[in-house]
Parts: sequence; structure tokens; C-alpha cells
Amino acid sequence: MVRNLRRTFRVLFGLSSRVPHPSPALSRAARTLGFLFSLSALPGLFPARAHLRAQPRPSAAAPGSAGVPGRGVPVLPAVRIPPNLPLPTVDGRLDDPAWALAPVARDFVQMEPHEGAPATEATEARILFGPDALYVAFRAYDSHPDSIVGQLTRRDQDTYSDRVHLLVDSYFDRRTAFHFAVNPRGVKTDLYRFDDVQEDPSWDAVWDAAARVDSAGWTAEMRIPYSQLRFAHGEDQTWGVNFGREIARRKEVSTWAPLRKSEARMVSSAGEVRGIGGLRPPARLEVRPFTLARLARTPPQPDNPLWKRNDGFASGGLDLKYGVTGDLTLDLTVNPDFGQVEADPAQVNLTAFETFYPEKRPFFLEGAGIFHFPLGTGDGDLGTESLFYSRRIGRPPQGQANPQGGHIQVPEATTILGAWKLSGKTRSGWSVGLLHALTAEERAKVVPPGGPHGETPVEPWTQYGVARLQKDFRQGASALGFVGTATLREPDVAADLLLRSRAVTGGVDGRHRFGPGGAYQFSGYLVGSWVEGSPEAMALTQRSSSRYFQRPGAPHLQYDPTLTTLGGWAGKVEVLKVGGGFWRWATVVLARSPGFEPNDLGYQQRADQILHILYAGYDRYTPSRLLRRWRLNVNGWHGWTFGGEAAGAGGNVNGSLTLPSYWGAHAGINRQLASYSPTLLRGGPLMRTEPALNGWMGAFSDDRKALRGQVGLNWYRADESGSWSLSTNGTLRWRPSGWASLSLGPSVSWNVSEAQWVRRIEASGPHYLFARLDQKTVALTGRFDLTFHPDLTLQGYFQPFVSAGSYSEFKEVTAPRARRYQDRFRPVEVQQEGGHYRTDLDGNGVWERFARPDFNIRQFRSNLVLRWEYRPGSHLYLVWSQGRNDFEADGKFRLGEGVADLFGAPATNVFMVKASYWLGR
Repeated sequence: MVRNLRRTFRVLFGLSSRVPHPSPALSRAARTLGFLFSLSALPGLFPARAHLRAQPRPSAAAPGSAGVPGRGVPVLPAVRIPPNLPLPTVDGRLDDPAWALAPVARDFVQMEPHEGAPATEATEARILFGPDALYVAFRAYDSHPDSIVGQLTRRDQDTYSDRVHLLVDSYFDRRTAFHFAVNPRGVKTDLYRFDDVQEDPSWDAVWDAAARVDSAGWTAEMRIPYSQLRFAHGEDQTWGVNFGREIARRKEVSTWAPLRKSEARMVSSAGEVRGIGGLRPPARLEVRPFTLARLARTPPQPDNPLWKRNDGFASGGLDLKYGVTGDLTLDLTVNPDFGQVEADPAQVNLTAFETFYPEKRPFFLEGAGIFHFPLGTGDGDLGTESLFYSRRIGRPPQGQANPQGGHIQVPEATTILGAWKLSGKTRSGWSVGLLHALTAEERAKVVPPGGPHGETPVEPWTQYGVARLQKDFRQGASALGFVGTATLREPDVAADLLLRSRAVTGGVDGRHRFGPGGAYQFSGYLVGSWVEGSPEAMALTQRSSSRYFQRPGAPHLQYDPTLTTLGGWAGKVEVLKVGGGFWRWATVVLARSPGFEPNDLGYQQRADQILHILYAGYDRYTPSRLLRRWRLNVNGWHGWTFGGEAAGAGGNVNGSLTLPSYWGAHAGINRQLASYSPTLLRGGPLMRTEPALNGWMGAFSDDRKALRGQVGLNWYRADESGSWSLSTNGTLRWRPSGWASLSLGPSVSWNVSEAQWVRRIEASGPHYLFARLDQKTVALTGRFDLTFHPDLTLQGYFQPFVSAGSYSEFKEVTAPRARRYQDRFRPVEVQQEGGHYRTDLDGNGVWERFARPDFNIRQFRSNLVLRWEYRPGSHLYLVWSQGRNDFEADGKFRLGEGVADLFGAPATNVFMVKASYWLGR
């Protein structure tokens, strides 16, 4: 349910995930707006346990009660549990004497589907303060208790289920909060909220919850230790609090303190608990030692002296969490291992740019929001660019090892020796994030023919650092911040590997909400970068795909092979309408100088760029007889280089709708205008790009059903060359029971590019070779989840992937700026010679040779993870992963034969056992 509401909200605010160019559907605006509804989208709420003492069912809303729109901020008095009463037992029964003392929050108000209307079912929430924990109880009345929905899943899963929610703003800064939820089966969800409407679902607290179903509905109890919250010492405190409820079968979301879709507010809309006294922030120390054993069985390599049939490994480490103050927390990890993390999906990247992979490792996911500093905007490639890209830490080694005609063994990833981060938010409004990590030098083993074993460095010792500070003003409506990153590599090894030895970035950012209800926002940033290295490393930096300083015909770019330093800057200014009514709009200007280089610890595809984006959308989120929701967006953009060269322009129209049946659809069409590309020739001159048209559409079914699905279609057609592509994908999800779910997601794509880059060949000068590419790709992604208990789950993932591309009709660029497409190229005759082609590009009778670019890639990736939380915060993982890889320099696509070859290829199997034990107070 959470996923569906979040997706709907994104659609309503113009987020189209199918725009190939930097989408004017601004991701920053859409993220800010999209997270407004993430309470309703909260990661799955919970099904029930047994029985509870039935009580008379009150009316759904009593006139004049706190929480009804127009009554102001709802307030509860703080009540402490007297020493003479036993503390509530967290069993979901609500029969403890202490609950009779608790004030009651009732009269919940809908946010979905009918904003402002009384909830269709009555809900009561109670809150008590114990000596070391917060206790919360919910009585969720239901006129049809047999229709209560509760899925038994692992923790934090976004599933179709009823739920109750608790939001605690213990800082009372109206910007940050801790969010807890449970469903009728006792499945827990928790997340950290920041910047009012954004969320970090990777945050995991150690807390207890239980739930039961009875004849009056269902009940839930929570016990949240104060050590999991953050607050200051004070004798008369006020905390922000909100309670929420989801009724899955009606897709209803209601809250005690009303939330409105027209306002980009979540934490700041909470009610209050006043008069909290006598609470002291507890000493917070959590230690989680772990140990692991791993066994890898690899395909036979009888002539390789480095090969081991069974390659075993054992290790251990430590995770520590310490409350430095009541506001700041230190997280430390020593020798971390992330073997339980799912593998990245297979991809074929034929571009000049690096593939972006999302972070999946728990240490870097938790609390990631405070370090997030987006450089771009939109939901395309620009939306992934950030000053801090945590996948840089522990990346695969960057250096190349020479096998010297023999055998080599290169580590799959760089070892993280240790990392720490200090994060939190002070009562005075300072958000603090500091991170440091140290990675080891990695060496490849080399065995030349008849020679001794040796080692060669492939990655130097490296230190990484990130600093993020931000100060809130006007109760969080405005903020100013600072960000800085640093990468330091061992200089001698870095020079040998042609890597930069030092890289630093730093800058400032700010935001300001204004207008009625804070409906408008002005924000921006200005950052600089400075990198150092050997002349050879800096020459590579200048020639990289981010900037191509060697590009001819660009006087604003100066390539200097003797440089040892490079500096640059980037900035962004945006004005958005983020609330108030149905209209949304935004305008954004983004600029990056040619020398801006954040990629040692960040992620950026292109520098030397100025981009202007305009967006406007109408979002009708109030239900009508024919539609529950619909939206329409219009976007446009125009880009230039710092030399004033046009570098892309276009626009699109997109929209979506949701029917009363909860089926829905979305579609869009995008026009890319003729322009120029500074990167198409990969260091060559500016080249004209042809106009093109592309579009996307999709549909989804009612996700309340046990069997549900979605399907999408994308297409592209170039005006002049006739290049085209078509891709389709779908997902079918089935819940055969309340404790099991399965999904299958097939995808098929066809791509015919009449001008696919092949390579640059030097023959009496540079020659830029292109060809026609015919590519077909088929993949299938499958998952299943079996939940035997909220603390014991089995998850499976598998993905076979087959992609083949055939190159033909080779051509050379002769007039890159010619207005007509056919005038930009001349045909080139090539002759096949084994695994190579040969051609005479300059007509001097000397053959130029290049490798045959055809490919046929077949990959299979899978893993199976048994996860048992055998005590709060302590886990046991049993993991089995299998990978198969097969490659041929043959572009013929043969699905049946390809799949047979894939599963006939030798497999690499990895088995792992990992156990951790949580010690805390």
C-alpha cells in the first residue's frame, strides 16, 4: 500500500521515470512533494495475532474533538507510569492497569481517499512515559473484523496490509522524527524522517511491538526505549506526535493531526504531547560483534595454479553505536562484511559513462539522508548525480594487472578496514553528519608462465571523508548548510595506477520556504572541487568522458598534459511551488564548469554544462465519480556548454490517472530537438544530433488483490536516420497466502541504432568509426518471500539475462556538424579477419585493425537468504548465491540456445554463514 501511494504521489507531481534526457519533472521537487504522502505510503502495515478484550465501538468521529480540521494543533498531556503500577506487557492485549491512566487520542481524519473527512472506522491511541521507554497502545475498531488485512512478512516490507503508525518528533524541531508502525500480525516497520517530508527507510531501531485481532477490530502495543530516540534533558518538554492508521481494503489513511495533500508537510503537521518532565537522555551504547564463514566453489581451471576448488574464508568484525550526546550518535564498523546483500542486476552499457548502482549496504544506507547532496535534478541520469556516492567506498579495484601471459587473480572488491560516522541533530537546529572510511591496498596475484608467483597493486590505501552541516531557521522553513568531501590515496601507488592522489570538494547550500502555508520554495547550492595527481593521472582526468578537454573546436577547453591539479565549480538555483492547491511548477538553472570533478567520492556524468529546466503540472488528487486521481505535466529544457555551444533541447507532456477500481495508467511523449553533442565523438569535435520522438506508457492493476500486475512500454524513433528502439516490461505479483509472496518481471527490448559508436582509430589523424547496431535483450527477474515468523524469513532472487548485439554497415564521421544526417558520414568497407576487422581508412594501402565489436552476453545471478532475528537486534544469516557467465563475440540472438548455453556454463557457488549479537542499553 505504501508503495502504491508513493507511486501515485510521484505521478501526481510530474515524476515520469521514462524521460531519457534530464527530465524536467524535477526529482528534487517531486521527492519533496512525493514524500508528503509517505505516511500513507508507510512501508506496509500489519495483520493480527489473536484476540483482545472487546470494548464498545465508539462513533468514527465525535464533533468538536481534537484532530478535526479547524480545531488547531491537537494536544495530549504527558502521563508517567506511577512506580506502584507494573509496566505494560507488550502482548497486544491492552489489559494492563497503566493504560487506564493514559490520555486518549481519537477522532482521526482522512488524508486518503477523502481528505478532511472523518475516518470510516474509529481509532484510539494512548501514550505513556515509563522509566526507560515510551509505551504506546492502539485500539483499531473495525465493523468487519474478518476483513482486516495482515501480511506476515519480514520487517520493513512494503506490503498490502492494515497498519497503525506512530510519529515522534522528540527534538520538537518540526523537521525530524522517528516513525514506527506495526500491522495486525506484529510485523514492524520503522524509518527516520528529515527535512519535514523526506524519509530514510534504512533506519532500524531496537524496539518491541505486538498485535491481536478480536471481535471489535484489532489492537497493538509498542515499547520504544528512550535510547532509540533523541532528545535533550529538560523538566518541561514538548514533543511532536502523530498517530496514523491504514485500512488496506479501502486504501484509507487517517491521522490524529490532519495531513493535507495540498501542503508539503509531514513532521511539521504533528500534534503535541506537553508537560514531559523528568526525562534524561540515557547513555546509549550498542555493540554488535559478528563472525562469518564463507566457502566459494568455482569452475575448474586445472592449468591455473591460483585456482582452488574450495576457497574458504573466515572473519569477524564489530559494529558499534554510541550516543556521544543526547543529540549525536557515533556509528563505527570494523572489518565490515556485506555478503548478505543482493547482487546488482546485469546490464550492458554501450555509453561512455559509468553505470550508476544504488547503495544496498546497511552501514551506508542508515542515516544516508543527512549526507545526501544531489548535484542534479529530475528522475533521469541527472537525478542520480550526487556529491557523495557511497559505492565509491569498497569499490572494485581500479588498477589493471598484467598477466604476463600467465594467470592473475584480482580481488572482487576493495577491503573496508573500518569506517565511522557521527550524525544527529541538535536542539538548536544543527544537523551534523561526519563520515570517515579507510580501505586497504589491494594486490592482484600474478603467475607468469614458468615464473614465480608475484603480486602487483591494483588499488592504493585510501581514506574517504564527508562532512555535512546544516542549520535550520524559522522552525525549519529555511536552512543554510555546508558540505565537504575528501579522498586521499597513497601517492606512489596512485601514481603507478594513474589515479588521482587527492580530491577535495566543498560548498554551501540553502533553502527558503515562503508564501501562504510555505507553498513556495527557493533553494540552491554552490560547490567547488580540487583534484591533484601525477601528470599522467591528470591527463586522464582531462580526457575523461566528463569533460573531453582535448576536444577540437572548443576554445574554452585547454588540454595541458603537464598539469598536476585541476579545479572547478558547480551551482544550482531553483524556485518551486510545492503546495497550496492543485498547481505545481518549477524553474531550475544548473551549471557545472569544465573542471568540476567530484567523482572520487561522488557521481557525475558530465561537467561543462549549463541547463535550464521549466516544469508545470496540474494535480487533481480529490476523488470524483470517474477518477480517483489524475495529473498532467508539461516540461521543457535547453542546455549549453560553457563555450556557448547548444547541447540539447526538448520537452515532453506526461500524465497519469487512477480509476475508482484502483486500476491506473500513465503515458508521456517527449520531443528531442536537433542540437549538438560534445560527448558523442568521445573526445572528437562537436557533433550534430538529430531530432527524435520517444514515448512511454504503462498500466497497473489493483494492488489490494492477491494477484496484481503492471506493464510498461517505451519507444524511440529518430527522424533522420531511422534509428528506433522498443522495450516492454511487466511484473506479476502473487500472494498465495498471508505469509508468502512471489513476483516475476520479464523484460524484452529491441534496439536498432544506425549510428552506434565503435571506436576511434588513428590513421594519418583521428577517424571516428560508427556502425549500425542491432541489439536484442531479454531478462527475467524473479523473487519470492516466505515469512515463517516476523523474525524468521527466507528470500530468494534470480535473474537470467541474455543480450546480443550485431554491428554492420560501418561508417566514418566526415562532417560532424552537417545539417543533413547523410552528409555527416561516409561508408567504410571492412573485412573480417578472425576475431578482428580490418579497413584502410586513409587510403594509403595500410590496414587498420580493430576488434570485432559484436557481443553475446549471458548472465545468471541468484541468491537465497535465510534471516533469523533470534533476539532483538541479533541476527543469523544463511546465504547461498550462484553466478554463471558466458560470452561470445557473436551478435546473433538465439534465445533458446542462449538460455541453454547459460545454464550449461560452469557455476560459481558461494555459501556464507554470518552471525551477530546485539548488546545494548
